[in-house]
Amino acid sequence: MPNSLRGMTWDHPRGLDSVVNSNPLLLEKIRATVNWDARSLLAFGDQPIVEFYNEYDLMIIDHPHVPDAVHSDTVIAFDELLSSSELELLSKTSVGQSHSSYQYQGKQWALAIDTAAQVSAFRPDKADRAPIFWDEVFEFAKGGTLLWSQKPVDAFSTFATLMAQREAPLASKESYIDKKVAAEVLELMIDLSALVPDFCLTSNPIQIAEILAQEDKYAYGICMYGYSNYSKPGFRDHLLAYDDVPSFDGQAAGSQLGGAGIAVSKRSSNPELAAQIALLLSSPDIQSTSYVDAGGQPGNLAAWKSARVNDSTHNFFANTLRTLERAWVRPRIYGWPEVQFATSQIIHSALTAKKFTLSDLDAIENTFAIYIKESR
Repeated sequence: MPNSLRGMTWDHPRGLDSVVNSNPLLLEKIRATVNWDARSLLAFGDQPIVEFYNEYDLMIIDHPHVPDAVHSDTVIAFDELLSSSELELLSKTSVGQSHSSYQYQGKQWALAIDTAAQVSAFRPDKADRAPIFWDEVFEFAKGGTLLWSQKPVDAFSTFATLMAQREAPLASKESYIDKKVAAEVLELMIDLSALVPDFCLTSNPIQIAEILAQEDKYAYGICMYGYSNYSKPGFRDHLLAYDDVPSFDGQAAGSQLGGAGIAVSKRSSNPELAAQIALLLSSPDIQSTSYVDAGGQPGNLAAWKSARVNDSTHNFFANTLRTLERAWVRPRIYGWPEVQFATSQIIHSALTAKKFTLSDLDAIENTFAIYIKESR
């Protein structure tokens, strides 16, 4: 009988179908499979790992949750489960800083099974390319053909991307934000919010992609995490092409890194087997085949450079790799998810009201002091 472990991922083909489709290869290679459950995208970003780790061997998590997972003693470091050579190889073959984004206190707590950053999308039947510069973003928005997801977490992501592009990344100095730059960024975001449809305020990147792919009124989406399945012929009524994130200098740097890592639960019934499964799911053999074929967005560079994979996704991976390699990584600080959540609420309120005050900047700055649980 094959071994069967339990896993928790997130509810989207990119998060669920990708790993379920890889079970036959796991069975072939190590006579093991994983029974996967899935939580919502919102829960993936917000739910503390301590709330569900008891029931699972493997968990797909977001890298800002790593410190909280470590301090709540819910995950096992891969340094205890894999060899240094295995970890070094993954470090060299993952996309950009995806692998290192799961490091904390000198240890590796998850493997980069999935990677993403804020990028752009466009309809190739309606446009030749996505906007490269922020000036072009505003031109297209004034024409009524551009969409931008502004749900609180997505508004935060754009804020973080813009801060990094303005060379004032969040939490990079003694203060959480550079208030002067933050004011300029919020002004830009409010001006742009006034030009795009009101439904963008309550939309996430998946919802924007759905609208772009099925309605003819719009041609562009910006600052949205990419989903390669929309670039596969036949997935929706219309195919989407993806490209770099807009920037001020056309270099596509500073986009907030997203993605997902696979971690071993402290309550796993077989942590050694769980680690071997995680290693295989992160390897080129699976990432470039069963994983990506079912809608996954690999963390392994081999898949991003695969001619077969790019041919099947309208060059999704080749077109956005520059953005991923130049992405900005959120700090791994205990309490960061709470800081991010609180900040996102303030930013979203400003976008809804189409104005902000100096007290809003103070409130953003204060979230760091309120929620961070460790000194830097």
